[in-house]
Amino acid sequence: MASRPLHARLTRAVRNAFAAQFRWLGRHPFVPGCVGTLVGVAIVALAFTGFAQQREQALANARQTSRTLVSLMSAHLESNFGVYDLILTDALDSIRDPRTAALPRDLRRKLIFGKVAGTAYLDGALYVDAHGKIVESADGHDYPSVNLADRDYFRAQERSRSVGMYISDPFRSRVNEGQFAIGLSRRANAYDGAFGGVVVLTLRLAYFQQLFDRIDVGRRGTVFIMLDDGTLLARQPFSDYDVGTNLASQQQVAPMLKASAGSFIARDDEDGTTRIYTWRRVPHTSLIVAVAPALDDTLAAWHQRVAINGPMSLVFGVVVALSSWLLAFGLRARLRAESELHRLSVTDALTSLANRRALDLRLVSEWNRARRAAEPISILFIDIDRFKLFNDFYGHAVGDEVLAAVAHAIEATVHRATDMAARYGGEEFAVILSNTPPDGALNIAEQIRANVQRLGIVHGHSEHGSVTVSVGCATCMPRESTGAHALLRAADEALYAAKQAGRNQVKATAFDGPPPDPRNALVDGGPPAQPPEANSTTAPDRR
Repeated sequence: MASRPLHARLTRAVRNAFAAQFRWLGRHPFVPGCVGTLVGVAIVALAFTGFAQQREQALANARQTSRTLVSLMSAHLESNFGVYDLILTDALDSIRDPRTAALPRDLRRKLIFGKVAGTAYLDGALYVDAHGKIVESADGHDYPSVNLADRDYFRAQERSRSVGMYISDPFRSRVNEGQFAIGLSRRANAYDGAFGGVVVLTLRLAYFQQLFDRIDVGRRGTVFIMLDDGTLLARQPFSDYDVGTNLASQQQVAPMLKASAGSFIARDDEDGTTRIYTWRRVPHTSLIVAVAPALDDTLAAWHQRVAINGPMSLVFGVVVALSSWLLAFGLRARLRAESELHRLSVTDALTSLANRRALDLRLVSEWNRARRAAEPISILFIDIDRFKLFNDFYGHAVGDEVLAAVAHAIEATVHRATDMAARYGGEEFAVILSNTPPDGALNIAEQIRANVQRLGIVHGHSEHGSVTVSVGCATCMPRESTGAHALLRAADEALYAAKQAGRNQVKATAFDGPPPDPRNALVDGGPPAQPPEANSTTAPDRR
């Protein structure tokens, strides 16, 4: 049983807390509106931050894939070119052996170039003397009219003893139907250390192209192999025109010539496509391998997601922001409506003064406040003289105008926010004056009486010739929690005394404590207590 009141109190407390929150939000609509807008912006920002992270992830995945491809091709080339270098080294060792020269030509050729046979994409092998003449060939043919002294692989070995295996620029073979090839050469020294010629392997560029056939870099991507001076050996997509072109001056190639490996995004000078370039130098060679998928191909799936999710995120953020503003202004409109309804519930429609209900609530509140603060409280009870006769003669419409005019005069006299003027009923009005002693209440009552008479509204059935009011004033120092309505009845008794004395005047009474309740005399069986004699009928002007 005890838990029910506790539960009810908790429920009521929670309900009141929520109601207070709603009221506060309704009074400050910009707060939830701005918060909702920030939430909407945060949603959009988080979405686009996610998009940015997804873009970076897509680029990172593309770079990782390119690095893997480059590493695989580099390892493949390093291995194969290592084999080619061993073939050249074995051929030179056989040439330097004095016994080789004494062998029959066929055996000598097989000894020197025996390892060339069966090696894919090697079109030929030559031993060229110091004058560029072909001394031995792997195919056994003689080439008396061919001189190779102008080839770069010959001149490079002629100039230096320490070149090692030299990889030449692309050329069209003079001994193999003009196919594109590169030469792999090593220097042959005479017994005295002088230049004795070169051993050359001819490698078809188709070898590089067949590597690219296994790689998919997208519709606008490219993969290529070049020398470390920027000379292009092979590229996918393939073009005869590109073979042997020097790319060193292009902005996307220049960084590759300065470092052993790396990755960057750049715009191709030739076709204007932006690509992700990843490259690596092949160890122990002068080759550079590069893979470059197009940026648009790499981000195609990302663009599609952004095209779908981006507008949805924007719309969702806007909806959240707009909803918050609609909610905020909806709450404010509701509170305004509730406030207006409350105002109408405590306001007299004709005079715009507080009504009887508001007067009763305010009277109890001010009485308790005055009791706690040990301050006096005064009440004025006002009645329009001969108003029934006025209504009967001039009509109710004019009577309503008089009520409004008298209410305005009363309201104009009561200036403090802590005071209240109210229509008590019919032609009766009441004024609550907080922290007001008897003389102050009397002065305000006299001002109200004078202001109403000053309106000069003609009243042919009044002994004063115009609309007037009589005022009863009661003041006390509250000592107990009860007695507020007894003070109102005391003011009513004072008003009755003013009427009896001839109307258009003020009668006042004061008590040092709560006023006696006239109903007590009725309970005891005696006549009602008479109000104390009025202190004054005329009060000094406070203006």
